[in-house]
Amino acid sequence: MPEREVDVLTVRWYERAAGSPDVVTRWLAAAREHLPEAMPRRFGDVEPLRGRLDRDGEDGVRRAHERAGTLFFLAGTPPVYSCSLSAGKPGHFGPTVAHSLTAVLAPDDERVRRFALALTHPQTVFVSASVDAQTLDRGELWGGPDRQPFLAPLGDWLGLPPRPPVWCWIGPAYTRLVRRRVEGAEIAGGLLWTGGPWVGERLWARLSEVDPARRHAVRMPGGLRRNLLRMLLSARR
Repeated sequence: MPEREVDVLTVRWYERAAGSPDVVTRWLAAAREHLPEAMPRRFGDVEPLRGRLDRDGEDGVRRAHERAGTLFFLAGTPPVYSCSLSAGKPGHFGPTVAHSLTAVLAPDDERVRRFALALTHPQTVFVSASVDAQTLDRGELWGGPDRQPFLAPLGDWLGLPPRPPVWCWIGPAYTRLVRRRVEGAEIAGGLLWTGGPWVGERLWARLSEVDPARRHAVRMPGGLRRNLLRMLLSARR
């Protein structure tokens, strides 16, 4: 396959670690129903990915995820190229975990949108879909700066992005805070935003701040900031 530049769709799910149902079970069910290419043809927590769905089955995916460290990687079937799921003990870092999917698909592809929404639940905080130019070489995606910032470093939720993604789902924790300004379809307890006015500045993550302690949005739902004392106690166990 010759090298070429492609537009890559990145979908990210941010959710509270506490109270979230098993992500592997959700992922497999959503892929079977909406996006078969997202089924994990190969999987593991280190490269090269040694797990194989055709050999180990879905139970093998679950067992490998339970043994993984902080991240668990999946390789789908083109046009779905790579995915990552949070792993490890909930709350090992901060209260928020993130999962992602990258695919060479149009952002308005309804299969991707249905897949993304099928993974949401009451503890999902935010789902974003953004487009990034990357190089496709020999069936692998390389390079390309992510045009949407990562909003939960070390599990510490910073707030909503200052610049909106192509589309997003704003979870139940935010609906009361954004409803007066943002218009969207009400789905699964949240708002599906596909364009129009964006959220107010007080809800934006302050990503340009040098001091990490000042990068949180002025206004955020409760329980999403990292508790440093809890982190220290967890690290000693």
